[in-house]
Amino acid sequence: MLVNKNFIEYIQKEIKSKEIREDRLAIMYKCLGDEINAKELFENLAGINYPKSRFWSIGEEDKNDNRLLIQVGDLLIITGIQLNLSKTYPQKATQLFEWAAKNCYQSEEDIAAALKYRLYGEIAVGYLWRGYALMNLGNYDEAHELLTQVIPYLTKQKKKGIEMWRKVEYALPKALIPLCEYKLEPNPENLQKAQSGVEDYIKSLRENKHKLEGYLYYFHLKEMFPEVYNAEIAETPAKKSPKKKTIKKLDLPPGESDTEGSVIVFDIKGGYLDVFGTNNELEEYVEKVEQLGEYPMLAGLMELYAMDGEEEPEPIIVECERLLASPDADDFLKQKTKILLDAALDAKSEGGTIMLYFDAEV
Repeated sequence: MLVNKNFIEYIQKEIKSKEIREDRLAIMYKCLGDEINAKELFENLAGINYPKSRFWSIGEEDKNDNRLLIQVGDLLIITGIQLNLSKTYPQKATQLFEWAAKNCYQSEEDIAAALKYRLYGEIAVGYLWRGYALMNLGNYDEAHELLTQVIPYLTKQKKKGIEMWRKVEYALPKALIPLCEYKLEPNPENLQKAQSGVEDYIKSLRENKHKLEGYLYYFHLKEMFPEVYNAEIAETPAKKSPKKKTIKKLDLPPGESDTEGSVIVFDIKGGYLDVFGTNNELEEYVEKVEQLGEYPMLAGLMELYAMDGEEEPEPIIVECERLLASPDADDFLKQKTKILLDAALDAKSEGGTIMLYFDAEV
């Protein structure tokens, strides 16, 4: 169970220093290993929040509001998780996941309308929560189809130059997609990916407020799928099949920000900055690096960009230098890698970190 020391210290300080909402306190107790208080709080919260219908308390006039229904679906899932973590009324939790799956359904007309107004984030969140609900109902095939589209849609939202505030939503498919893939095709390789995926998910949430929210799903997945996360991986895993790309590339119409504006690579402390290229060039770069393999930091640049994150320069420098020396890297890759390397070297000399951001004026 991955709860690092710094986060534990943060929780202990928070508990002592201020009043905390019960939902956050329950997760904190869970992180601290205080199962008695955690279960009591989760049971209390679920008892308070348990709805009488899948529409919660919204009025008749709002029952056709797709965006509102998805928000309610999210709340239904959280209450179902609280029931599961309190180990009470599993049948009621199942009903809540069933209701959430119905609420988060988006028709072809709903998707077309969202695409027209470039509401990519709304599509992504609907797919995420419907996928999460279906996964908990054992419908792994349909859940997988939805979940593989979440990150591409949220990336499309980021390419509009909007700060990614849905950071937990962006990270969750790291855990959910490989879990579905293992359930659909149980083998040692997929088991290893599923176990790694849930840990990669929680590690990718760097800010404490996001990490605290994220642990709710982390603990839920660990407890509802013990046959996956507690299983022993064979010492000699099956021969790996060719790497499959699990994130679906969407054929979406280009938005203005796909061709206008630039992605900037920036040394936060030193102030060094340079133009990496357009949104599309960053996406092309990451895809090419992924195809080469063995460059996890560079392959994670789209996530760093989308999550408004910061990265230490040293591992970026190591991979940049290795890629520049590789005979498999084309001129495009080498040009963009040199931009990253220069920024990372400056950040190292200044004791800074690297981040990527969008500038519509450049």
